[in-house]
Amino acid sequence: MRGRSIRLSILILVILAISVTSLAFYEINLDIPGFPELRRGGSGPAGLKLGLDLRGGAHLVYQADVGTRSRASFSQPVNESEASTVLTELGLTNFEVRVPNTNTLDIKTVLLDDTQRQELRAGLEDAFGITDDFRVTDTEPPSADDMEGVIGIISRRVNSFGNDEPLVQQFGDDRIIVQLPGASGSVTDVTFIEPVDIYDINTLLTNRGMQDYNTKQQGALSYRIRTQVSLSREGQQSLRDTLAEGIGDIESFRVTGGIEAAKSVIGQTARLEFKERTCPDPACVTFTDTDLGLNGDDLVDAFASTNQTTGQWTVNIQFNSRGAEIFSELTRRIVGVNTKRIAVFLDDEELIAPVSQAWIRDGRSQITGNFTREEARTISIQLESGRLPVPLKLIQESEVDALLGSASLERSLIAGMVGLGLVMIFMMAYYRMGGLVASLALVFYAVVVLSIFKLIPITLTLPHIGGFILSVGLAVDANILIFERMKEEIRLGRTLASSMEVGFSRAWPAIRDGNVSTIITCLVLLWFGSRLGGGLINGFALSLLIGVAVSMFTALVVSRNLLQLLAWIGLGHRVNLFSPEKIQRQTQTAGRSQTAPGGR
Repeated sequence: MRGRSIRLSILILVILAISVTSLAFYEINLDIPGFPELRRGGSGPAGLKLGLDLRGGAHLVYQADVGTRSRASFSQPVNESEASTVLTELGLTNFEVRVPNTNTLDIKTVLLDDTQRQELRAGLEDAFGITDDFRVTDTEPPSADDMEGVIGIISRRVNSFGNDEPLVQQFGDDRIIVQLPGASGSVTDVTFIEPVDIYDINTLLTNRGMQDYNTKQQGALSYRIRTQVSLSREGQQSLRDTLAEGIGDIESFRVTGGIEAAKSVIGQTARLEFKERTCPDPACVTFTDTDLGLNGDDLVDAFASTNQTTGQWTVNIQFNSRGAEIFSELTRRIVGVNTKRIAVFLDDEELIAPVSQAWIRDGRSQITGNFTREEARTISIQLESGRLPVPLKLIQESEVDALLGSASLERSLIAGMVGLGLVMIFMMAYYRMGGLVASLALVFYAVVVLSIFKLIPITLTLPHIGGFILSVGLAVDANILIFERMKEEIRLGRTLASSMEVGFSRAWPAIRDGNVSTIITCLVLLWFGSRLGGGLINGFALSLLIGVAVSMFTALVVSRNLLQLLAWIGLGHRVNLFSPEKIQRQTQTAGRSQTAPGGR
């Protein structure tokens, strides 16, 4: 018996050491040959990952953009108002019209049948003449596989955003929720042509009504301005104008982070297109883009690397056979022509427009430029992730302020510490030495659970915290059942060691049934939550499930071993140390005399 207890004690100490070590380091980076690389760590206390409601950030909801997209090209100029009139006369109400160039119309409507398509083409030709080209693409409601592909690609996009704790999950059949903790606020890097005083910058920003900002000098001419609130595009331009007018000429101005940056990286329709750009002069201020029929479906791979000769960062792309053929013809035609470029569009916004320097025949190309590592990596991921099976549209956006997130975290920590402290005080006041054992087991339980949260890893949100606090109560409940059964056995005259063994045996069925029923409930919640998109449900159920599993181990192994140690050191004869009640032991004779006649 003692040998088994010693082995379990060693196991407990090993688990505790691993747990404490994992929480002691803010970041964990283990790269052992032959084993998967382990990288863990987050923004929270002890390196825990914090979710949106505990850290602040951006909350975006996308929906599959189901419908019919039509592109019509004419020999004469077109305009949106006439096209909108045609669509209205056809009985269409929910539509979008865009004019990418003077002779082309892009129209998005609900799903159209063959008759409606013919009517649309006829109406447009009546208004603008015979079409040179009329293309129609239908986007059907997405399948489960389509949504899985979308989630994977969106995940890669948000990782390129530089956020280490994103949450991307499906909600319902056609919606995706994207949460970017830490994306609230913006970081502005500005470089002036002449030296300026940081005091002048702060004074100017304060006088212009800017609040909750921090300014830091990066170099002789460079400054970094952090704002708690994300800057919109208009806000970014206003900040630049303010600094230029009030401080001096600006050499460079770059804004990163914030909800606007997140939206630009993630995209909406996720449509990647390659076009031929023709400019009247090398400056390429005005230009005309020609559709080549080359899109994200033709792109096989895109990645960032460094040029072996120059050491500069580059973007490498590779097309499939169809794409390689189109790209070969394009580069053959425009190579060495400064007024011709390859324009790349993501979600109808220009991503990059390089000049072709060689005839590329094999579909493998390298885009060079003055890229930083981050810029090359971001562009490559945007290119590679442009092959999205389902177009998306942004239907909801919101931002949780970082200050609000930190306040929620502080209150959660206080609630957890107060709850754990009150439980420990109650246990020690009522069960005395048994309560001390339960308190030590609770500390072990909390350390192990938090280390599991970090090592899995789990991005903690308020539902996770709620599930964890609830599981503390369940852990205490198991100890209470054990101690109450022990008291009953002590009253019968058993020793502490014997009462402990019998008490554990009697309490185990109730502990098992209660915890198994809770685990089943958690599994049901996880099953429904994963299918209904219930992130709050999943978070609560997962943390409660982990907590219940660890609490069973804590009660049956840790508490048991600690009680055995107390029995071995001589406290087993002082049974009143384990209860505020004065326990009256029954002798064996007295016990038999009270047995009913005919009883066993």
